[in-house]
Amino acid sequence: MNTTFSTSMTCGGCLSKVTPFLDNEPSVRQWKSDLSDPRKLIHVDLAPEGRPEHIVDLIGQAGFTASVIPHEPETISIAAPAAKPAFSLGTYKPLFLVVSYVIGATVLVESIHANWQWTRAMSYFMGFFFLGFAFFKLLNISKFADAFSTYDIIARRSRSYALAYPWIEVTLGLLFVTGTQLMVANVVTAVVMSIGLVGVIAAVRKKQAIQCACLGTAFNLPMSVVTIIENSVMIAMALAMLAM
Repeated sequence: MNTTFSTSMTCGGCLSKVTPFLDNEPSVRQWKSDLSDPRKLIHVDLAPEGRPEHIVDLIGQAGFTASVIPHEPETISIAAPAAKPAFSLGTYKPLFLVVSYVIGATVLVESIHANWQWTRAMSYFMGFFFLGFAFFKLLNISKFADAFSTYDIIARRSRSYALAYPWIEVTLGLLFVTGTQLMVANVVTAVVMSIGLVGVIAAVRKKQAIQCACLGTAFNLPMSVVTIIENSVMIAMALAMLAM
């Protein structure tokens, strides 16, 4: 039974508080949120024994109000979601711009050297990548931690890890750019990004309309396959450098 609820949530931080209640509820088969809607919707696919009133109570336990919205023709079906473009250039424009700057900085710095070396160029790329992405997270580290905890498997259990994550990226960025302790930096990168990838894949598979925190909360980037590719590329580069 697909039921839609209007809630008093306002942001990804609110959603992070509601998530564990819905994820751990046996009668909830699937659920997704739509914070872009002014009503801050939550769409829930309930098992036959599930009761909408119980979902309202769970959301209340998380600290928010909720009310059932009568079935509307435009309501999104969780079992068979309405077809949407899988990729929108406009939506991911901030991400593409940041990555373009990272590539440009990598080419510029590497061109200063007499000979082009791919391992050194990859190190520069990863360093600028981490430093650039950490910058946006640090603009509002508290809100980043709230959004990050909605899908990362460690941040969900440890706010300290969520708050430390941007500083981990800063440290890795400095190590890669300066060429210091590259083996350690690559191992940590492979581990941290792999852990993050687990949460990203889980969120994408659940089709939850949640915010990707890769650029903090400065931009409202949706969690999607693009995020999976982003993490996978960094893992592949770290492993490649370790192999070299």
